Amino acid sequence: MNFRFKFSVLFLYIASISIFVAACGGGNDSEAVADPTSTPTSSASASEFNSSSSATNDAPVSDSIDGTFVVNDSSEATFTVNEKLSKLPLPNDAVLRTNAITGEIDLSAESASLVIDLHALKSDDSRRDRYVRDRLFPTQSTTTISINSFPDIPETFTNGEAFTSTVIGTVNVNGADAKIEFTLESRLDPDRLLILVKGDFSWDDFGMAAPTSNFFVVKDEVHVEVLVSAVPK
Repeated sequence: MNFRFKFSVLFLYIASISIFVAACGGGNDSEAVADPTSTPTSSASASEFNSSSSATNDAPVSDSIDGTFVVNDSSEATFTVNEKLSKLPLPNDAVLRTNAITGEIDLSAESASLVIDLHALKSDDSRRDRYVRDRLFPTQSTTTISINSFPDIPETFTNGEAFTSTVIGTVNVNGADAKIEFTLESRLDPDRLLILVKGDFSWDDFGMAAPTSNFFVVKDEVHVEVLVSAVPK
């Protein structure tokens, strides 16, 4: 059995980083990003990954190990950045999410590409969403993640057992490339590939300054979680 399948897992994770960076990155602006009435909840990706258990009576898709997997709309990227609004006494976690993720993972060729629509990011405040679209990514609405090197995976992976690893991906945001390391938790279910990607990075990884104005201050660290769901092509 060919275990290039590992590649697909790695690839999907990388995608997550690029989208997160895009959602939070940006320069200075005089307009407040948001005025939330409550602190957004953390990403639901981890709980969804854990609750989506693989079937015990069905064999994983072993006949697709050497083929191509296509990312579907069950995928979700979640980006979290800490912001402090001048009108509020305490900092607040701004959370943006999107299901607008496309891409393919070619296990035979050991290559993958993931595209995330940054203009589709949504939070609990329309002003923040508009800021992301109009101020941060006015000309480049998508971000691309590429992976060309994959870690070895245990043979038990093809039996539906999850495993954790790390991977380095190339993420392009606003025309700038950055190498980002992500922690991946992957599982091969009977009908799809599930990959939970987690990573942290800073604005200067992409040559960007953390957004700051008289109305808000955004911290330099960004956290991203991406739940990737892909099916055999």
